[in-house]
Amino acid sequence: MRILLGLWGLRPRSIKLKYPEICCLSRANWITHAEQLSAKTANLMKDRRSFDYVIVGAGAAGCVLAEALSRDTNCQVCVLEAGGSDWSPILHVPAGKVYALGNPKYDWRYQTEPDPSRNDKVDVWPRGKVVGGSTSINGLFYVRGNLSDFDHWASLGNDGWAYKDVLPYFKQIESYNGGEDEVRGRTGRLRITDVPAPHKLSSLFVDAACEVGIPRAADYNGSDQEGASLAQTTIHSGFRQSASKAFLEDALKRPNLTLITQAHVETVVMEAGTATGVTYRTRGKTKKLIAEREVILCAGAVATPQLLMLSGIGPRDHLKDMGIETKVNLPGVGENLQEHCGIWIMQGVRTGIRTANMDYNLFGILKHGLRYVLTRGGQAATPTSQALAFIKTSPSEPVPDAQIHFMPMGYSIGDSAIKVLPTPAMMAVPNISRPKSRGSIRLASVDPHAPPRIFPRLLDHGEDMERLISACKIVRNIFATSVFSGVSEDELFPGPDVQTDRDWEHVLREHVGPVFHIAGTCKMGKDDMSVVGSDLRVRGVNNLRVVDASIMPTITSGNTNAPTMMIAAKAADMIITDIN
Repeated sequence: MRILLGLWGLRPRSIKLKYPEICCLSRANWITHAEQLSAKTANLMKDRRSFDYVIVGAGAAGCVLAEALSRDTNCQVCVLEAGGSDWSPILHVPAGKVYALGNPKYDWRYQTEPDPSRNDKVDVWPRGKVVGGSTSINGLFYVRGNLSDFDHWASLGNDGWAYKDVLPYFKQIESYNGGEDEVRGRTGRLRITDVPAPHKLSSLFVDAACEVGIPRAADYNGSDQEGASLAQTTIHSGFRQSASKAFLEDALKRPNLTLITQAHVETVVMEAGTATGVTYRTRGKTKKLIAEREVILCAGAVATPQLLMLSGIGPRDHLKDMGIETKVNLPGVGENLQEHCGIWIMQGVRTGIRTANMDYNLFGILKHGLRYVLTRGGQAATPTSQALAFIKTSPSEPVPDAQIHFMPMGYSIGDSAIKVLPTPAMMAVPNISRPKSRGSIRLASVDPHAPPRIFPRLLDHGEDMERLISACKIVRNIFATSVFSGVSEDELFPGPDVQTDRDWEHVLREHVGPVFHIAGTCKMGKDDMSVVGSDLRVRGVNNLRVVDASIMPTITSGNTNAPTMMIAAKAADMIITDIN
């Protein structure tokens, strides 16, 4: 497929960079920042060590924020990205996710500590290590969350974060031709489309969910989240719409926006309680950038708390144990870790029905790759997950409390990469929408390049176990419907021997894993464990904000890329208002 994509013109031209750490990626021509600017301007950009805003991380939040702040041509903005450029075709072809996840070139592959709530299970947590961040390697679902999530944030004392307050920013970032005009955006930079060319099993899943009493969702990103439907995706014209593609690509044509890749930020520089810049390591050299107005951390729910602690901002006792001088004692840094835990339930499919995993071989790649090259359609232009359902695990629940992802394929996630099955299969992954279990993140070393210690504790709260067992039973009921009677065979995992709640608990303790929605580790609020206020300013530090999923006091109900981009859009508005 890579060869076919290259022949189609997706390979970048061979360019010798005079200043390789400063680049601009424009997918239209794959040109560099140095080419885009005049030689004089390029030299000025290379020599510049002072910007109005220094943004750490070119992921979902960083790309949105950079685009918004750089609209002011009098404002100099620099984005530092620890990963490399996102030119590779596997990052732009939707089916390429299978090759990107677990690939150390694009994925941080964080390894967790043993989780005592899951029989000391150790996971590998993917996070994007590339321009676009996790939006360049994720599952391409666009999910805002339940409107009650944001009203809950406001009830915790976060003024201005209720649903009515954040709705305009969701509308601002998106362009979607479905749903109601009152709640959906039509002209935003992020193109949202219903899943293209869905597999017939994905449509059957929606019908089967309806058969067991789950309503058919008209628009789960609208006023009512409950129900089953095909997914809304960040795909447009056959290409992944990462945050880089949607927001950063065009913005990098502005001479006041600089992107520096392969730039691993090591510390936030502070003077007299004020953030004045950052130090970063690139190509064997340590450099410093000055932020005249603000340093803004958009490194994500793992890297942001790590960077704060390395900079002396965090829990005093832990920093003392690590030999780091405490500059600001914030005990909440790294606490409140939340993740949607789930389990892969795999169902056999009758021989003769071709599921997507059966084409992950040389012949399938050539077949679907050629179709993609010619039409930008087919399986290569389709995400691995294609349908979902937001369900209530009990009739007494006021809003859906669990989510199910459906995939017309079978695979497992190993320690190094995704491993696809050679036989026909389909999967459903139920997960808890608003888990009560909490984990934490701590430093493993004072070395900024050493990964932090992640303590997930995904099943630490009894209610999470109860809800997940109920969600698993609902998945089984869906697969047992008459809708699936003509295609479904025996359950491959966990298997028919699992029947009682005790059986399910044993399986879940052994096999539950993350679904890669990490949030909450620098939470927004007013209590002593809060790291930022409702303006996203770090408590006790001037000119330092956090703008990413780590500020969520409670995780949103669904995939987290959409609310993270909303957070950035709202943050940009607050920052611009502060200037004026």
